[in-house]
Amino acid sequence: MRKLQEDLDDLDRMVDTGAAKAAIRSQIRLIAREVAALEVDYARLAKDHAQTQDAATKAIAERDAQLAEMKATDRKALDDWFRQKAKQQADYRKRYTLNYDA
Repeated sequence: MRKLQEDLDDLDRMVDTGAAKAAIRSQIRLIAREVAALEVDYARLAKDHAQTQDAATKAIAERDAQLAEMKATDRKALDDWFRQKAKQQADYRKRYTLNYDA
């Protein structure tokens, strides 16, 4: 398909040279078909873009949820580890203090 601008230039030349009305109308119909095809392509592309954006937004939301869940799991594991170490330290102190009753 030729560029739309070339078809418009052809139409302009036809008008300047005094081409027959039928030829000018034929050129106008050609341009109208090309414009209609471009409008259809634009609508399809706009729809595809919207779907892609929606999919990307959902993927980001899912990734963020997974990341938050992993952070919570890691935080809980770290808290458990610190509690265990604090308990071990308390047991150690209890065992080795002078007031320890065995």
